[in-house]
Amino acid sequence: MDKGKTILILGAGIYQVPLICEAQRRGMRAVIASIPGNYPGFSVADKAYYTDTTDTDGVLRIARDEHIDAIVTTGTDVAVSTIGTVCRVLGLPGIGEEAARILTDKALMKAAFRRGGVTTAEFETVRSYDEAVAAAGRIGLPVMLKIVDKSGSRGITKITDLSQLRAAYDYALAFTRADHMVVEKFIEGREIGIDAFVQNGKLLMLLPHEKYVYFSGKTGIPIGHYCPMEASDRLYENMLSETEKVIRATGMDNCAVNIDAFVLPDERVNIIEAAGRCGATGIPEVITGYTGRNYYSCILDNALGIPVEPFDTRSGRPTASLLLYSRQTGFLREVRYRFAGRDYCNENADVPERGRVELSFGPGDDIDAFQNGTDRIGQAVFYARTNEALQTAVEDFRRSLTVTVDA
Repeated sequence: MDKGKTILILGAGIYQVPLICEAQRRGMRAVIASIPGNYPGFSVADKAYYTDTTDTDGVLRIARDEHIDAIVTTGTDVAVSTIGTVCRVLGLPGIGEEAARILTDKALMKAAFRRGGVTTAEFETVRSYDEAVAAAGRIGLPVMLKIVDKSGSRGITKITDLSQLRAAYDYALAFTRADHMVVEKFIEGREIGIDAFVQNGKLLMLLPHEKYVYFSGKTGIPIGHYCPMEASDRLYENMLSETEKVIRATGMDNCAVNIDAFVLPDERVNIIEAAGRCGATGIPEVITGYTGRNYYSCILDNALGIPVEPFDTRSGRPTASLLLYSRQTGFLREVRYRFAGRDYCNENADVPERGRVELSFGPGDDIDAFQNGTDRIGQAVFYARTNEALQTAVEDFRRSLTVTVDA
C-alpha cells in the first residue's frame, strides 16, 4: 500500500532517523529537508535537500517538485509551522496551519491556553530586557524566562533574583530568532510528560509518563522517560481534562501531541507547554515498548490520512528510555556500561525482552557537553515486567556507565 509513495520529513537529526527508516521499511521514498550540518539523516534518506525547515516557500517548492504524499516531522518544533502551511496549500492530511502557528510560538500558545481555560502559569510577553524586568516584578519571583521558538530546553533560565535577569536575557537571545520572549511564574510541582494522538480532531491516545531530569544549572533538562506512571483516578481524569482543553484551545486536529506539565500536591495539573509533534528523548520508543504498537508507523499513518486505531494505555509493558551524554566537550575515547548482565565497551547492546543500547558516536568523534536533548551520544531503552524492576535496571545501568572524553 505504501510502495511508490513519497514522504517529506523535515529535519535530519538523530530524532528523525527512526522515522526515516520506518518510512523506508514500509516501502516509501523518504525525502528530507534540513539545514546543512553533520546530521545522520543525510546518509539514511533516499534524497536530501539543504533547506531551512522554517523556509516555508522553499519547503513548498520541494514538496511540489517531489510530488509528495505526506509531510511530517518528530522531535522538533521549528518545522511544525511549515508543515501546517504545506498541508493547507497542497491539501494534505496533517496538522492545521493555524494550530501549527500557535504551537510554534510559546507566547501565542500561552495566550491560547488562557482563552481556552487551560490551567497554566501566569505569564507576560516581553520584547526587551526592560520589559522582562518589569514583567518579573509584576508576576513576582521566581519566574522563568523562555524563548518562544525553540524546544529542547534551549534558552530557558529560572530567575530567583533580578540580578540574574541580564545574563539570562542575553543567554536567551543567542538561541532565538523571534523578537519576543515569555516571562512566566515559576510553578513548584512534579514535572511529567503527557503524549497524546489526535486524528480528525479525535483523541486516540493519552499516555502520561514520568521523566528522568538532568539539572544544568539553568533549568531541568529531560534525559529520559518511563511508563507506566502511577496515577489515581482523580489525577488521570485531571490529565485527560487538561489535555482535551489544550487540544481544543490550540486547534490540534491531525498530529501527535507532546505536553509538559506539573502535577501539583492536590493532584491538579498545570500545563507548561504543548507541541504538535511527538516528543523526543526516547518518547516514541517508550510509547512503542509500552503499547506494543510501532509509534513511528502511527505517525506516518496520520500524515498519510490512514485511519489509526485507538490506543489502550491503561496497561502495558513497563518501558523506559535514557540518554547517554557527556558533561565535557572533546573527543570521545570510550563508553563503558553494563546491560542485562554483560559488560560493553564502545558497542551497542540488543537483548530481547530487556532492551537495547545504541551509541550515536564512536572513539575519536568530536562531541559536545550536554546542554539539551540533541547533545546525546546514545540512547538506552529498557523493558521489564514491573515498574520496580524497570527502575532497578535503569539505576544499575546509570551506575555502570562511564563516558571518557579527551579535551
